[in-house]
Amino acid sequence: MAHTTRSTPLWRRHGLTLLFGAAVVLLIALSLWWFAFLRLTLSEQQATAAALLDREVALAAIRMSASPPIGPVADDPRLHVLTVGQLPLLKPAHWVGDGRDVHAPPSGGNHNYWVQPTAAYLQSRQDHIARREGMVLGEGVMLLSLLLAVVSMLYRLSRAETRVRSQMQGFLGRMTHELKTPLAGVKAVLETLRAGRMPTNQQVPLLTMALQAVERQEHLIQNLLLAQRLRLPEQRLVRNRIEIEAFLTKFVDHRLEILGGSATIAVQCPATLAAVGDDVALWTVLENLVDNALKYGGKKLHIQAIMHKELAEIAVSDDGVGFGSDQADGLFEPWVTSATDRHANHGTGLGLSISRQLMRQMAGDVRAHSAGPEQGATFTISLPLAPSDTKIAA
Repeated sequence: MAHTTRSTPLWRRHGLTLLFGAAVVLLIALSLWWFAFLRLTLSEQQATAAALLDREVALAAIRMSASPPIGPVADDPRLHVLTVGQLPLLKPAHWVGDGRDVHAPPSGGNHNYWVQPTAAYLQSRQDHIARREGMVLGEGVMLLSLLLAVVSMLYRLSRAETRVRSQMQGFLGRMTHELKTPLAGVKAVLETLRAGRMPTNQQVPLLTMALQAVERQEHLIQNLLLAQRLRLPEQRLVRNRIEIEAFLTKFVDHRLEILGGSATIAVQCPATLAAVGDDVALWTVLENLVDNALKYGGKKLHIQAIMHKELAEIAVSDDGVGFGSDQADGLFEPWVTSATDRHANHGTGLGLSISRQLMRQMAGDVRAHSAGPEQGATFTISLPLAPSDTKIAA
């Protein structure tokens, strides 16, 4: 029976993205509707207030005597009385009322007095309207700004979640490879030894390979445990005096024994150089840097220690694939591997991130440099110099 492949519907593959987009559109539409509603409400209030004032003017004109005093109305300072000789009067553009004749005679008669709102009152109403319009506009701008800020934050969180999910998926794929490959090698060696098919002169090289695989597994597990421990706030490193030359000699001898001649490591270090730090953490950092160089094609490694200003610097250089100058800082992000990696499953992306965290907890740092792809790379770690006395405060 033939099996047909059914593609996942778009709404399932991008459900959260579509929901986020729909929510954004809905919020923007709601904001625009709210702004338009307030503007319409304000216009209606202005029209109602104008009609009410026009009615009050008419009532005031009816209540007045046949010969009212010229000037402000006694019981309503918002209004004043004018004579016909003072007409025509200019009314503000926003005022819909025309004023009222006082005891207006029939059409065609003489109009002697006129009552209307004072210019000061009309100006105060205009100022009030302007303030209300400014308030509505300000509220609209504030709401839209808050909406855009929330949308921007949600978008960044969504992008960060997508990036982390992608990095974690890549990490799990690389982790599977890192766990299976050494175990497969060790299993093959042990099965060959058990079958008794291995000549004696070939046992040592194969056992060396198996030991390298076990060392690789041990280092991987150590990095995973360190990554978890470094997330804890109570994690603290000790501060000891480290004699750099003796430390590097011991480290390189151990690594060369494990490598079994598959790579070379040259060391250059002043005899008197000493730093302050945690020797276990420094060992882990150097292991990460050397493993990183070996994973990316380095066969000839060079470790050089120098004193630079108030720091002891240890540079680990290789002749591997290198990287672009714009990638240097990104290499220290967790779960990230080099973009020049020709093998998709190289490393877990934890080693360099752990190394930077450890170095910074020791008041030091680690930086990366490469002249470009296929030009090798140099990772330099720095630690505070040790004082002349051997006692270091914790």
